[in-house]
Parts: sequence; C-alpha cells; structure tokens
Amino acid sequence: MNRIKTIAFLAALSLFSPSFSGAADLMLRLSAGLDRTSADEVNRALAGWREGWRLKTEGDPNLTLENETSGALHLGVDFEAELLLSFSRWLTLGLGAGCSFASLDERQTRLSIRQDGALFDYTRPTKISAYPVFLSAYVFLPLGQKFKAYLRAGMGAIFARNVIREASKKAEAGRFSYTAYHNAGANGTGYIGGLGLSYAFDESLGFFAEASFRRAEVSGFEGENSLGESGALYIYEEYDPDVDFWQLRMSVHAAEPGGEAVRDVRKATVDFGGYSVRIGLSLKL
Repeated sequence: MNRIKTIAFLAALSLFSPSFSGAADLMLRLSAGLDRTSADEVNRALAGWREGWRLKTEGDPNLTLENETSGALHLGVDFEAELLLSFSRWLTLGLGAGCSFASLDERQTRLSIRQDGALFDYTRPTKISAYPVFLSAYVFLPLGQKFKAYLRAGMGAIFARNVIREASKKAEAGRFSYTAYHNAGANGTGYIGGLGLSYAFDESLGFFAEASFRRAEVSGFEGENSLGESGALYIYEEYDPDVDFWQLRMSVHAAEPGGEAVRDVRKATVDFGGYSVRIGLSLKL
C-alpha cells in the first residue's frame, strides 16, 4: 500500500513540476476557423416569416411567389486569442477572448413576389454574434519530439448580440428600404471542450489545429427596435386571420406582447452552442 501511495505521489509531483526551463512558459495563441451553431429559436422565427409570406401568396391571386432563397443561420466564423501559462510539461492554463458570428444577408433571405404585375423583393437579414472570455485547462500528451496531442476544458462569460431586420424594394431598385429593426444584447455563461494537435517548429513558434464543442444558451436580451422603443427581445406566435396562420415572431418590445392574437410569449433565447474547427499559431513570449 505504501508503494502505491509513493508511486501516486511521484506521478502527481511530475505532473505539476515545472517545465524543463525551470520556470513557467508563457505562450500566445492566435487562431481562426469555421463555427457551426444551433441558433434554434432564431432560425424558427426566420422560417415563420418565410412561411407567412408563402401562405399569403397561395391565398391571394394577386400575389405570386416567383423565387425563394431559403437560408438558415448555422455556419459562421470564429476567432480567438489566448494566453497560455504552462506549469508543467503536461498541464497548461489559458485565458482567452474571441469573437464568433453568423449572418444571413439580403441575398440569402430574399423572397421575390409579383404583386399586381410588379416584382418586389422582401428580405429578413439576421445576424448573431458572441464575444466569449474563457478560462481553460489543457492536458498535453507528447507524441514525439515536436508533436503533442491535447485535451481542453473551460468555462467563462459570453457577451452576445442578435440583430434582425426586415426590408423590401422593387426588384429593379438598387437599395432596400428597411421597415423593421431589432437590435438586442445579453450576457451569459458558456462551456467549452475540445481536442487538438500541436506542432513545434522551434522553441518559440508552433502550429496547432483544434476541434471544439461549445455549450452556451444566452437569454435576457435587451435592446431597441425601429420605433426607438427600448425593451426585451421576445419570441411569440401571432395570429394572421387572412391566412389562418400562427406566425412565430422574434422582436423587441417595450412591454410583453399580449392580446387574443398573441400566444406562447416568452423572452427569447439564442443558442450559441455548437462546434468549431480552428487552426492557428502559438508564439512564446
């Protein structure tokens, strides 16, 4: 039993022992990559807007849907800068900040509808962005003289923003006229886990590739709409009697929406959970 305790103590001492340089190493990591996020409620509201227009064109002989671009908000771009402090050859702590965003522009959400002989374009550009600040722990596994595999786990704060716009124009016109605007922000907590592979060109410069998974649902958005009203970002269903349809909407209101034509009202949540694949460089400071 004493021998087992001694071996466990020596293993723990080796794990937390200083690196060969005799002092903790400080590294800067810079990375960029692709991010795929859920954004479930955001995409459902966008689909509700699209379905509402489709039903209007089916129920009105003066309206014809001639072209539809069916986009969903999933794929985005991810950036991160992180300071790493190595306490041993295996264990490292990191403090990082980043930016990830996904957006659909006018072209990706456009509906072309002919009305009384004239062609109009309707669109609903949508953008979500997150600015995470994470504290992470890394466990490295040497695979040779230059290669290392590693596991990452961390948590931190996320500063998020959700922007929704609606616009229309005649097809031949150059610019859209924006009829609705909702801009809201919120703070939340996120968790990250990942695995990666690093390669050291020399003692001061390295390359790495990382695949990570993020869990982060942010709620409590507050912002402003196109009427200049400040309030919360709500998601709800609103009844359209012309097409007998309960349309899912997401918008900023000064007070909670209500009335017989409104149901299932709640404050909106934006799910930034998903996964990303990044490549980057590490520099010894």
